[in-house]
Amino acid sequence: MATTSSSSTEALDVESVRRDFPIFETGIAYLDSANTSQRPRQVTQAMDEYFTRYNSNILRAAYSISETATARFEASREKVRRFINARSVKEVVFTSGTTESINLVAYSWGRQNVGQGDLIVCTVMEHHSNLVPWQVLAAEKQARLEFIDVDEQGRLRQDQFQALLEQKPRLVAFNQVSNTLGTVNPYREMAGAAKAAGATAKVP
Repeated sequence: MATTSSSSTEALDVESVRRDFPIFETGIAYLDSANTSQRPRQVTQAMDEYFTRYNSNILRAAYSISETATARFEASREKVRRFINARSVKEVVFTSGTTESINLVAYSWGRQNVGQGDLIVCTVMEHHSNLVPWQVLAAEKQARLEFIDVDEQGRLRQDQFQALLEQKPRLVAFNQVSNTLGTVNPYREMAGAAKAAGATAKVP
C-alpha cells in the first residue's frame, strides 16, 4: 500500500541520501541492492546501540533491557505502519527479506485459500523468489499456473493479463520492477484490476 505522505511529490535529494551511506564514501557504485541492500548510518548506529546497550529477547522477559528492546521493536512496527499507511500494526510482519515473505504467503495463505483447479497468474519476468513458491503451491494443490508474456519492448502483455483476469484467478503475483529487464510495471493499475476480478494481488 502506498504512503499518502505529501513528501512523495517532492524531488528526491539523491546526494543527501547518498551521504547517509558510509560505504559510498569509498567511491564505489553498487548495483546489487535487490540481493543485499546497503545500510544507512542511522540503521547501523541503531544496530550498534541494540547490541551494546540492550541486546535481549523481545516480548518474553521481564528485566529492564528486554523491556527496552520490546518497546523499541514495537515502536518500529508503528513507524512502518505509518510509512506504508497500514490500518493496524497487526498488518506489519517482520521477516528476513522478500524471499521469506513470499514463502510465508504461499505456504500459509496459499495452502488455506488455493485449491484444485484454481488459477494462479504470474509473469515471465519474475525473480525465482516470486516464482518457485507458486510453482510448488500449484503442484501441491493441483492448481493452474499461467504466465503473462512480454512484448517486444519488454512490457507485460496487458491483453493477456486481461484475458487471464476473465478466468477469475485466485491469486495474481507480479513484480513492480523486473530485476532482469528493468521494466517498471503499472503495478497500481494491475493490482486494482486483479482485486476487481476477485483475486488477491501479490506485488513484492
